[in-house]
This record gives sequence, C-alpha cells and structure tokens, in this order.
Amino acid sequence: VPSSRGPPASARRSSVRSRGSADWRGRARGAKPGRDVEQEMELTLEKAFHGTELHLSVKHDGHARTVKVRIPAGVGDGSRVRIAGEGEIGSGGGKSGDLYLRIRLAPHPTFERKGRDLYTKVHVPLTTAVLGGEAEVTTLAGKTLRLKVPATTQNGQTFRLKGHGMPATNRPESGDLYATVEVQLPKSLTPDQRRHYEALAEIDKGTTS
Repeated sequence: VPSSRGPPASARRSSVRSRGSADWRGRARGAKPGRDVEQEMELTLEKAFHGTELHLSVKHDGHARTVKVRIPAGVGDGSRVRIAGEGEIGSGGGKSGDLYLRIRLAPHPTFERKGRDLYTKVHVPLTTAVLGGEAEVTTLAGKTLRLKVPATTQNGQTFRLKGHGMPATNRPESGDLYATVEVQLPKSLTPDQRRHYEALAEIDKGTTS
C-alpha cells in the first residue's frame, strides 16, 4: 500500500539544497562587477612631501557624496592611490569597481625632484666663493640649514645635504637634498672695492706672466 507521508526527510533536505544551489548559480551568472575608474589629481610638491587628506566628490547614479582620501607622504609623479569600491557600480549584485587617483606633481619654483632626491640652487656671493664661508639653504620642509662653503668654490658646484630630500612612502627613510652654487657677481662697485679688484687683477697678471 503506497504511503501518503511523502519522501523521506533526507530526500526532502537534499532537494532543498539542490534548488538553493541552482538559484545561487543563476544570480552569480547574472552579476557583473563595475569597472575601475582612473582620475588624475594634481598635487603640489609640499603636499607630496608632507602627505595630505583630500575631500573628493564622487557621483553614483546621479547622487554625489564626499569621500575622504589620505595621500601618504612621499608619493611620486605617476603614483596611483586606490580607493576601494568607488569606481563604477556593478550590476545584478556585482561588486563596484575601484577608483584610482593618478598623482601628477605640479612644477615647483625652487625645487626639482628626481626620485627621492631634491635639487635646488643656493646663491653665494663672490667673496664667499673665493674666501670660503657659509650660505643658507632652505629645505622643502621649511628648515634653514647652514651650508659650509669651502674656499675657491666654483660656480655650479653641487653639495649634498643628506636626509633632506623626499620621504619614502610608508618607510622611515628620506632622500637627499642637492644644493648647486650660483656665484653672485656684484652689480656695482664702490671706489674702494674697485681699487681692491684692480689690485687683485695686478696680482693675477704677475702670477700668470
């Protein structure tokens, strides 16, 4: 006599798992992840040196919201900063893509960056270049350093100031600062200065004859 109780419990549980698995596969097949989006962001060299926090306006489906982005100290030109989930929205339950900020460093009037090293120029009076002395060099961090200038320093001579370049991203290291001497010639002479330079010219003639 056929039973009216239906299939065993184990068979019913098995069929439920089978239907759920099929539904999940169907949703997975219909899901499409969003694309990653790249956007250029210009930074000053100072902000790249210290790191900064940006407030970006991000639009999704016509709705805008503000996203805070931390730019680490030491980022270089062409670096990419990833903001997870702020790219194109996925469809069918797919996850959103990411937003990438490509960093472009604005030109600086005083410093030039090469890797983690910085380059600048230091103006040195002619008398200091000839006799030796000191010159002031201002770093990108705003600190004033005293550079020792040896006697007979030549125009275009470069001095290395260790550890005063760009910081390394997420590492306790820094590049170096290179200061290139620009010897400043006097634009005018007092009568006394002219007599001394004329006397020096006579001495030079005697040493070359």
